[in-house]
Amino acid sequence: MNRVKGKIPLFAAKLVLFILGLVVLAMGAVSMMKAALGASSWDVLHIGLSGLSGLSVGIWVQIVGILMIGIACILDRRLPKIGSIANIVLIGFFVNIFLASSIIPSVSAQWARFAELVAGIVLMGVGSGMYVASGLGAGPRDGITLTLVRLTGKSVRLVRTCLEGTALFLGWIAGGPISFGTFLSVFLVGPVMQASLRFWTAQVRRWERSLLPVIAVERPEQTSQLAEKVS
Repeated sequence: MNRVKGKIPLFAAKLVLFILGLVVLAMGAVSMMKAALGASSWDVLHIGLSGLSGLSVGIWVQIVGILMIGIACILDRRLPKIGSIANIVLIGFFVNIFLASSIIPSVSAQWARFAELVAGIVLMGVGSGMYVASGLGAGPRDGITLTLVRLTGKSVRLVRTCLEGTALFLGWIAGGPISFGTFLSVFLVGPVMQASLRFWTAQVRRWERSLLPVIAVERPEQTSQLAEKVS
């Protein structure tokens, strides 16, 4: 009974973390866009396609993401998970909200633009770590990366680098904004995301130990092994 009662607030806490992570990630992406010093690799593609089609950047975030989820599902021969679809739909929605509002300002001073760029990179890394730690829905890039790793036998790093490079190349052809901030994000988002993921994974474990005491007592060895893998 305690386990059943604990699952509801645990899921609610993870859901809040998942949504907040997507909000923070979207804020970071838009901060980079408004700094106008180079968008992240995939947003170069989204912005380029938006300029060519007239559709909003957020819509293209959703279209590209859904296409990637579809390709991964075809290759894996499985149906998409609800969390993954919610992931990409919500990110596109939040990106459009932040682009249309003045919550994230457009600054003109060079130092302020650089500060906004760095803030955007940090926010993207923090937000990514938050939603991944929730375990409620992987992003489309994560899903297709793991699918291609399984099919090709190549490393995650190599497959992800190829995907990022392809998105950047297509975005450049489409006229997306590439500058030094684009390449800065390639090197900085990963480390920030890793630190965020480690922190929030630890928080989720604490919630599980607090809300699911029966599991924590019955399977201490499994909990310990999981902690070692992530840390």
